[in-house]
Amino acid sequence: MPEVESTPLAGMTMKKMGCDPKEAIRQKGPVFMARIYGEAAALKTKESKSGDVYSYLIGTFAAITAGGEKYVADKLFLPGGLLENIEAALAAADTHAVQFGYDIFAQPDDGPIGYRYAAKTVIKSEAADRLKAMEDSLVAKPLPGAPTQKQVEGKTDKKK
Repeated sequence: MPEVESTPLAGMTMKKMGCDPKEAIRQKGPVFMARIYGEAAALKTKESKSGDVYSYLIGTFAAITAGGEKYVADKLFLPGGLLENIEAALAAADTHAVQFGYDIFAQPDDGPIGYRYAAKTVIKSEAADRLKAMEDSLVAKPLPGAPTQKQVEGKTDKKK
């Protein structure tokens, strides 16, 4: 099966990915919208021309929709509760980025718009230490000309 190309988005939103949360109203139950995952480096808050304040994440993000479409972006707009979870993880992560992954669903709701978003955690929102991950993967690769771990362990201290 050929690899599906990812479509770059200037800012990833449910709407730009073609997700229709009103489908939950039509189906009278939860509907899977997309799996969104990535690494958030910062949260930005801005004010729209109408005076409304909104926030979004800056980082590296990807998503795959229920229809199999793939998207990538460096800005991510999430429904409020999810954004707050990642914001809290960013605050706790000090200077590290935060990795996360969620399956996003729409479900019927008695509120004014008739639906709400819900999410299932796929990857826990927590600090990502890229340098540590690289170090861990490099440990198995010996340095050129350096003794292997077996060679080092096989040596004994010979005192004369």
